[in-house]
Amino acid sequence: MSGGPKKPLDKARKEYNSYLRFTGLGFTMVGVILASTFAGWWLDGLIGWKYPFLTVLLSLLGIAGSMVYLFKETGKR
Repeated sequence: MSGGPKKPLDKARKEYNSYLRFTGLGFTMVGVILASTFAGWWLDGLIGWKYPFLTVLLSLLGIAGSMVYLFKETGKR
């Protein structure tokens, strides 16, 4: 009889862990994109170019890197 109440608790715990995993994944992706964009903005300020080339380049690389991270974390194991 002790197996009955355990199943809903295990299911709730599994759903909660999944929620935390994907929330952390989203925050990591946003952090990578913001950090790379800020690095490009800072480097463009140091160099003094008229067009923010490094900001655009590093932000796109941050997006690509975060997508690669997403696919690696959510792919089949």
